[in-house]
Formats: sequence, structure tokens, C-alpha cells
Amino acid sequence: MYQDLYEYLVLHRQLSIPGIGTIQLERKPAGTDITHRQISPPVYSISLDPGSETPTKRLFHWLGERFHIHYHEAIVRFNSFSYDFKQQVLSGNKVDWTNVGTFSKGMSGDIRFEPAIKDHRFDPPVSAARMIREKAVHTVRVGEQEKTSVEMSEWLHPEEQRRTFWWAPVLIVAIILVTILSIYISQNGCNPSSAGNQKSVTPLKPDSVYTLLK
Repeated sequence: MYQDLYEYLVLHRQLSIPGIGTIQLERKPAGTDITHRQISPPVYSISLDPGSETPTKRLFHWLGERFHIHYHEAIVRFNSFSYDFKQQVLSGNKVDWTNVGTFSKGMSGDIRFEPAIKDHRFDPPVSAARMIREKAVHTVRVGEQEKTSVEMSEWLHPEEQRRTFWWAPVLIVAIILVTILSIYISQNGCNPSSAGNQKSVTPLKPDSVYTLLK
């Protein structure tokens, strides 16, 4: 049953054994090493808490499914295992539980525990190079709506409208006209007559269309 209970410990991270305590699988999350540009894997340790010894119903259901036995039979089988385990330790024998640790009797009659793993990493560190992806689009939730990062950037930092210079040709033409008008006025004066035709007109004498008889 040792191997079966070890698998239960790995799945649920704790196992309570009456008379022994609660074996716990502790996990420290992965960390970032900025100096070496690495991501350290999670760290695992096994510890024993002698103050908690009550197994959960989940354990008995799991054992029942594991051995294809009834729930109450699973309770009886586990209690028998716990009793034998405790008697071996208290009688002075060392119980070496593979992948869990070593249980022995202390000088004051308590149970000593030496874990099989302590601050152990099962995987090596992973290199982590910072990557900056320009114009990467992702979804952002704003209130009850979902918007893309591009839409939010446009909303928070609206682009200035491009200035158009459609009036530049009109201004150039106006300047040319004003210049020509100024030159004309400076040469001909500002009299109203200067704006008209300065050539004199001589009326033509009409030819005689009849002859007087004497």
C-alpha cells in the first residue's frame, strides 16, 4: 500500500496517517532570475505535521476505487496499515518509505522524519530572453465590452488630424493679384479714370447721302 499512498500524496499533496501525522508535499512556485535571465522551476519538499492525524473521506473513496472494494472495507484496510506502520516505528525500527522519507523513533518517544526530497527541483532552469513584440494585438476587457489593444490605444492616445494645405495655392494666386494691382495703381494712379481706356475718341463725319439742287 506504500506505493498507492505515495501516488495519493502526489495527487492531493497531503496524507494523514493516524498515530503518525500528516505528510505534506509542499511546492514553491517557479521564480525569475533576472541576473542570469532564467526561470527557475518549482521547488518541492516533503514535511511531516505530527499535530494532524485525521484522514479525509476522500482518501477512503480513492482507496475503494483503487482496490475495487467497498468504502467501509477501505477504511478497515487503511486503519490496519496505519496501526502496523505506527507499531514498527515505536518498536525502534526505521521505516524507509520510498520517495517519501524515513520514519524513526526519537529519544523522547516522538516520531522523527527525514524527508526524501527537500527543496528539490525536478526540472532544470529555462532560459528567458525578453521579447518585445511591436503592434501585438490582444483583447482587453473594458467594463462589459471587449476591445482590442489597438482600439484602446487609439482611444487613449488619439492621433492628431493631418493638416492639409489646400489654401496654399489660393494664397499664392491672391498675392500675385495684389502685386499686379499694386504695380498698376502705382503707374496709373488711383483715379477712377485710370481704370478706363485713356485714348481719345474722334467722331467720324458722315458722308452726304443727298445733293441740294439750285
